[in-house]
Amino acid sequence: MANFTTISLDANVENNTTESYQALGAANTEVRWSGTGTGLLSTASASWPADIRPASTGNVAYTYAFTADTTGFGFWGGSATAANPPAFSNANYKWARWTWDALGTFASAPIFTAYDNTSDNSATSGILAGTAGDTGSYSYLKANLWGEVTSTSGPTAAPTNAPVVTDGAAGSVSPTAGANWATHYQALQGDTNYLTFPNTPAATTADHQSVIFALFNGPNEVPGTYTPQLALKYTWT
Repeated sequence: MANFTTISLDANVENNTTESYQALGAANTEVRWSGTGTGLLSTASASWPADIRPASTGNVAYTYAFTADTTGFGFWGGSATAANPPAFSNANYKWARWTWDALGTFASAPIFTAYDNTSDNSATSGILAGTAGDTGSYSYLKANLWGEVTSTSGPTAAPTNAPVVTDGAAGSVSPTAGANWATHYQALQGDTNYLTFPNTPAATTADHQSVIFALFNGPNEVPGTYTPQLALKYTWT
């Protein structure tokens, strides 16, 4: 049986009531974070402004979705044409989704995680490795996962707990199957810490599963340029 042709991460650039998703599954499509919330929608990746390492831990407030190198949208930006992002809020729960086509068959429940690069074989960068002083050695990158595919039900409320910088659990975290989020956000750190779908999606059936992710930084983070790879990892038959 054929593998999938299309699996992409889609960014909601509207809001909880009016959803509009931009696919981020092709070359030169990126999620970018910044402490600056305006003026970056047409900024090329090579010119992306650096953030100053903060004096205390906190959320990197603004998240952008780029569908080409200089074509940006604000995550949950309130405009399908392109608008600046609001500061991250756990209440903006229709944030993003994994989407796949009807060509493949999952052999098991997929996992959602992040790697240092496209080789998908490590998570040791400053962002993903975390630090003992800031994150308890969990990744600075956190995520939550909805407990069922969108064709059954999409998110209807925010996760119970907003993300915090020390969120993380060794190995897999999975929401209870059903119309709910995981109780806490999970750190994304390669094959060490990750989220597992509570379901194996139906064979040869296009669908989606909703996710939220948030990035933190802190005074112990090693300065640098980081390009972690958000990944849906799966087996197929």
